[in-house]
Amino acid sequence: DPANTGWTQPCGGMSGNGFGWGQLSHLLAWVFKVTQLRPVEAYAAMGRSGRSGADLTDAAVLRCAGGASIALSGAASVPGDAHSDCPVGKYVSVRIFGSAGMLTYEGDDQSPASGALVLARRGGPREVLADEFHFENYDNSEGSTGPESLHAFVAASRGRDVFVGVSATEGLRVVCTLDAMYRSAKSGRAEPVVEE
Repeated sequence: DPANTGWTQPCGGMSGNGFGWGQLSHLLAWVFKVTQLRPVEAYAAMGRSGRSGADLTDAAVLRCAGGASIALSGAASVPGDAHSDCPVGKYVSVRIFGSAGMLTYEGDDQSPASGALVLARRGGPREVLADEFHFENYDNSEGSTGPESLHAFVAASRGRDVFVGVSATEGLRVVCTLDAMYRSAKSGRAEPVVEE
């Protein structure tokens, strides 16, 4: 019961935030960039921390304009620590199915050799588009200069050309989708994704 966890208002801000805002936001941005899908409705369930009210496990089904759907889930409750002497990374698995085939991007973000970006066409060859898995760089070892997103920000601030991984359009779509997911988790029913 959200009333007993200190969780107050899921939409219109990040009150009661957790795994959705902190981690699924990155995954959704990647999916929206690659697919150009636009969700119109979200149905979600979230498991929350009894202490903070933050969502720790999330599952959702998104209905998109044009008839496509997205099923996603994630959990902050995976044992381990990414910054320990024996780091445990996040395992990410994205599978996109379409009429022409399937695109997969999956692996452990602490181990580039653990995965790849693969395109499998119906009636055609399987093609490895990237033979390593790179999702999030949070290397804090001596000599590390920070994540590539920081380098891109500094370069753009200095007027240099940079690759825009996610535009403002995808960013807005992520925020509006998460807002609908949090509202759905509270209401127990599907909620519209409102892009305004």
